[in-house]
Amino acid sequence: MAAGDCIRIERWADIRELALMSIGTDKGAWWADPGFGSELWLLKKEGRVDGRTAGILERMVRDSLRWLVDDGLAAAADCTAERSGKNRIDYQVDIRRPDGSLAEPGIKEVWDVI
Repeated sequence: MAAGDCIRIERWADIRELALMSIGTDKGAWWADPGFGSELWLLKKEGRVDGRTAGILERMVRDSLRWLVDDGLAAAADCTAERSGKNRIDYQVDIRRPDGSLAEPGIKEVWDVI
């Protein structure tokens, strides 16, 4: 690609798939970009959910999505999470399109330590 060229997202659903792929890929596991992915595997390795885990998960998800904003594919990507059981955290990711509008629907997922 020439300088100034950018990747076009043909359908907004593509950005959702990119976000899910980024969250679900272990950071360092993809040969093409060792910085791609999330560190959620570290939480799984720790093997427990406590009062801090939801906040850690939020940070890890936000970190994994930062590239969408840095590359101009999204204006913002945010995550909220809450503990919903002994070993479970429910979380939601909201992504704002480059024009600032909120993408609907948000990504709602469950993270389970087991």
